[in-house]
Amino acid sequence: MKKVKLLLLALVALCMGDAQAQQLPPLPVDSAVRIGKLSNGLTYYIRHNEEPKGQAHFYIAQKVGSIQEDDSQRGLAHFLEHMAFNGSKHFPEDGQLVKYCERIGVKFGQNLNAYTSTDETVYNINNVPMTGSNLDSCLYILADWSGGLFLTEKEIDKERGVIREEWRMRTSGYMRIIERQLPNLYPGSKYGHRMPIGLMDIVENFHPDTLRAYYKKWYHPDLQGVVVVGDVNVDEVEAKIKTIFSAIPRATNAPAYVDYPVPANPTPIYIVDKDKEISSAALAVMFKHEPMPRELRGTYASVAVDYINGVIAAALNERLNELSQKPDCPFLNAQSGYGTYILSKMADNFEIYIMPKPNQSAAALQAVMQEVERARRFGITGSEIFRARENILSGIETIYNNRDKQKHEYYTQQYVRHFLDGDAIPDIKTEFETYKMLAQQIPAEAVNATLAQYVASVDTNFVVFATFPDKEGVDIPTADALKAAVQAARAAQLEAYVDNTKNEPLVPVLPKKGKIKKEEAAPFGYTKWTLSNGARVYYKKTDFNDAQFSFGARSFGGSSLVSDADIINSKLVDGVIASSGLGAFKSTELQKALAGKVASISSSIGVTGEELNGGSTPKDIRTLFELIYLKFQEPTDDPDAYHNVINSLKTQLINADKNPQKAFSDSIMSTLFPNQPRRRSITLADLEKADYAAIKRIYRDRFRSAGDFDFFFTGAFDVDSLRQFTEQYIAALPGVKKREQYRDLKIEPVSGVVDNRFYREMETPQAMLVQLWSGKTPYTMQKAITADALGEILTKRYLKSIREDGGLAYNVHAGGSADYGVHDTYTLQIYCPFTPEKVDSVLYLMDLGLKEIAQKGVTPEELGDIKKFNEKQYVEHQRSNDYWEGLIVGKVRWDKDKQTGYLDALRALTSQDLQAFARDIVIKNNNRATIIMLPKEKAAK
Repeated sequence: MKKVKLLLLALVALCMGDAQAQQLPPLPVDSAVRIGKLSNGLTYYIRHNEEPKGQAHFYIAQKVGSIQEDDSQRGLAHFLEHMAFNGSKHFPEDGQLVKYCERIGVKFGQNLNAYTSTDETVYNINNVPMTGSNLDSCLYILADWSGGLFLTEKEIDKERGVIREEWRMRTSGYMRIIERQLPNLYPGSKYGHRMPIGLMDIVENFHPDTLRAYYKKWYHPDLQGVVVVGDVNVDEVEAKIKTIFSAIPRATNAPAYVDYPVPANPTPIYIVDKDKEISSAALAVMFKHEPMPRELRGTYASVAVDYINGVIAAALNERLNELSQKPDCPFLNAQSGYGTYILSKMADNFEIYIMPKPNQSAAALQAVMQEVERARRFGITGSEIFRARENILSGIETIYNNRDKQKHEYYTQQYVRHFLDGDAIPDIKTEFETYKMLAQQIPAEAVNATLAQYVASVDTNFVVFATFPDKEGVDIPTADALKAAVQAARAAQLEAYVDNTKNEPLVPVLPKKGKIKKEEAAPFGYTKWTLSNGARVYYKKTDFNDAQFSFGARSFGGSSLVSDADIINSKLVDGVIASSGLGAFKSTELQKALAGKVASISSSIGVTGEELNGGSTPKDIRTLFELIYLKFQEPTDDPDAYHNVINSLKTQLINADKNPQKAFSDSIMSTLFPNQPRRRSITLADLEKADYAAIKRIYRDRFRSAGDFDFFFTGAFDVDSLRQFTEQYIAALPGVKKREQYRDLKIEPVSGVVDNRFYREMETPQAMLVQLWSGKTPYTMQKAITADALGEILTKRYLKSIREDGGLAYNVHAGGSADYGVHDTYTLQIYCPFTPEKVDSVLYLMDLGLKEIAQKGVTPEELGDIKKFNEKQYVEHQRSNDYWEGLIVGKVRWDKDKQTGYLDALRALTSQDLQAFARDIVIKNNNRATIIMLPKEKAAK
C-alpha cells in the first residue's frame, strides 16, 4: 500500500510539472473563514454566511471515537455522546439543555444532534436564530460538551436502556453479519473490534467512574475543533470563543492521539456469510490501500485525485449499467466508487457493490471483474473520460453559480473535515477554476495509471465480502468458488471496450409551435399562461438559488381511472418508465447524451393524478424542455430495461418474507385497508402477471396529452426564454377537449377500534408498534396547525416518558396532520420500536400522553416551543423554491391557500385548541388502529 503516495506524486508531476510537484503547492484557504487556535490547543473556524438569514450553525468536532476505547470500554464513546444532553455545567438539570434549545426554535433530533463513529464524535446545534443571548448560550453548550458534562449516576443508569433499544433497533441481518465478520475484515487491526454501538454487556454494567475517566482522558481542547457559520459578526464570535473556551484548561498528562493502522493483508480475504433476515444476496469487492497522506490533502494533488477517482467511477459505472441491461447478464446492477474502507479512516478502497441475480453470485462476480480487467488492460476511452469530465465540471459549476447563496451546512461540513482530516477548504471560485484547469491538464494516461494501480492485485489487499439469505433454495457459493471466479476473470480473453453513442439531437425535428393565448396574474406572485392546447403554465422568478430552475406538472386522473384488472401493471409503471429511455434513446444512450447537462425529469402516477417533476440549471433549461416534450411521447420500447426492473423486483421479494420490517409494513397496510388490492404492496405472484404492453399503454393513456396538465416553473430563469421554450415544447403538444377528473374510489382506512398484535420469529428479538387515529374533518389552516402541534408535543412527551424515564425505546415519534384532497381528513400516527417485554407499559404511556392533553391541554412552554420552531421554519421556507411550488400546486389543484394568515393562525394557537382537537376529534371519533409486532420464541430444531 506504500505505492499510493508515489503514485500521487507522479500524478502531480504529470499534471502540473516536475517543479510544482516537488513543492506540492497547497490550495489557498478561503479567506472568508477565520481559523485560529487557542493556547489550550482548541481550534476554531468562523465564517459569516447569510443563508438562512438570521441563523447560525454551531459544531464541535472531537478527534475521538470508538477506536480509542479499551476492551473494557466498548460502547463508551457512543454512550458519552448520549450523555452530552443529560446535564452539564451551564445546563445542570435533567433535560435543561434540550428544553432551552427547543425554547429558541431548535428541535432535538432535527437541529440538535450528534454522531459517533470509530474515529470521531461530532455535535451540532443548527439553524439557531441569532437573537438575544442565543450566540452566547450556544457557545456555552459547546464548551460544556468540551469539558463540562456532569455524568451523574442517575442519568447514566437511565440512558442504558435507551442505548440497548438503539442497538436492538439497528440490529438487522446485515449488521449481525458485519459484527461477526469485522475481525476477519480487519485482521490484526483494532478496527475489527470497535463497532461504535459497543457491547451491550458493557453498556448495561459499566461503573459510572469508568465513563467519567474516559471523558476526562479523551475530551480535551487540543483534540477539539469549534465551527460557527452563519449570520454573525466574525470579530464578535471570535472574541467570545476566546473568552469562553480559553477558560478550559489545557490537558495535562493527556495521552497522545494515536492513529491505529489497518495492516495490509498479504493474501486476499474472501468472506461468505448468511442470515435468515437478509432478503437478497449482495457482494462487495474492495481493493484496499492506504489513504492519501495528510500532507497532501490540502494540496492540488487532492483535487487531482478526487477528479481522477470521479472519472474512473463514472466510466466504470456506465459500462456496468450498460452490461446489466443485457438479458443474459448475471447481475441486476453494480456500482463502483472510491471511499474509506468500511468504517476506518486509516484505509481507503476502490469498491464495487454487486447485486447478483438469484443463484448467480459467482457468475456475477466474474462478469464484473472481467469489466474491471478490461478497463485495466485497455484503459478508459477518451469519449468516456470526456463525458465524465463534463459531468464533474457541470456539478462544480452549479455550486459556483450559486456561490453567494450557499447554505450554512455547505461550509460547516467542509470545516469539520478540515479539522478532522486535513481536507482542503479553498473558496468556491478557486475550487472551480482548479477543477477546470486540472480537467484540461490531466491526460488519459494518468486516469488509466491510477485505475491500474487501484486494481493491480487480487492477491494482496483484496477483499470480497458476500452476504446471502439463509434460506432453503438459495445457492451460496464457497469462498473458493468466488476466488475461482475472480481468477477466471483475470485470465479471460477480452477485447477493448467499444463506446457506442448516439450523436443526434434529443428532439431531431422541432414540432410546430403553439401559442400563449392569455397571460394573467396568479396567486403567490406567480404569472399564469393559458396555452393554445389548453395547458396552463404558472411561473415565478426567484433569487433564492442562482443555479436552480425547478419544474413540476400535474393532471387529475391517476390510477383511480385504471381498471381493477390493470392495477398491478399500474403499480409497475413508475419503475419501468424510469428505467426506460426517452425518444430514440434507450436509458444508457440517454445517460451518455446528457453528459455535461444538469437536467432531469421523472414521471409518476398517484391515486388521483399523474405528475412530472424535475429541474435544471438556468443554462440547461432548453434540455429540460426537450425532456418534458419527450415525456409526452410514446414510451421508448426497451424490453431489456423492463426485464431488468422485473428481475430486480423478484430478487428483492423472493426472500422478503424473512425481513421483520417488511412483515410489519405489510401488516400495517392489510390492517388499515383489508382486502384492498390497490393498497397492498407488490408480491412475487403479482410479478408473474406483469404485462409490458399494458404498462406502456397505461403510461401512454395517462400522459397522452399535455392539454389537461398544469405546469409550474420556479427559480432562476429568463422570462423571454421561458416563453420561447413553452411555445415550442409544451404548447406544441396535443390538447384535450375536456380536462379529466379523478374517480372517488371510496377506499378509506378501517373504522372503529382495530388491534392487530402478531408474533414472528426474529434473530434479534424486537418489537414495533404503529397506532393510527384517523377520520374525516373539514380542513382549515387552524386545524392543520393544531394537528401538527399535537404530534410535535406528543413526540416530546413520549420521548420523556417512554425513552428517557422508562428506557423502553430509542425512538418514539408522533405526527399529526389535517389535510385536503378527495376528502378532508385528519391523522395522528404514533410509531415506536420498543422493548418487547414492555408492550403494555408502552401502550399505557402512549394512551396516558394523549388523554392528558385531551383533559388538561398543554403547558405554555410546550406551546411556545412549537410556535418558535414553526415560525422560524416559516421564515426559512420563504426562500425555498419547493415551498412556493407547493403553495401554487395546492391552490391550483385543490383551491387551498396554506400561506395567507399562517403566522396569525400560528400565533393565535392555544392550549384549548389542542385540547379540543385531541378530545373532540381524535378521541371522540375513536377510529384507532394499533398494529404491534412481537418476537416469537424460535421453534426447537
